[in-house]
Amino acid sequence: MTDVRRIPISSLSDEGLLEVCRAAEVIACECPGYLARLLQQVRKFRNYTHECINQFPEDKETHLWLTEQAEKVEAIIYQTMVDLMRKEELIDESSDSVMLDKLSERAQSIVVKQLGI
Repeated sequence: MTDVRRIPISSLSDEGLLEVCRAAEVIACECPGYLARLLQQVRKFRNYTHECINQFPEDKETHLWLTEQAEKVEAIIYQTMVDLMRKEELIDESSDSVMLDKLSERAQSIVVKQLGI
């Protein structure tokens, strides 16, 4: 099967993260999907803390700090996810994109192997 569904790793939007989760969703190892869900949660928290700056100006310093910390966590999880997908050869280096079909096939083959089919 030709890998046709791809997402540029430089711009993994929330929609792109959902696609990674869908492609990795199986009973077996779903580490890429798990990391994608963690990344989504951290992004939501970062956005939330940023909104708090306007809502609670008296706590601006604290919320700026929280936003900065969330950005650091986001960068670490993002890089971990990209490194994992590179290690598992799920990224097409020529286009620098996640090969969703290959991720799906990998996940399905793990399940088939576990079930002994």
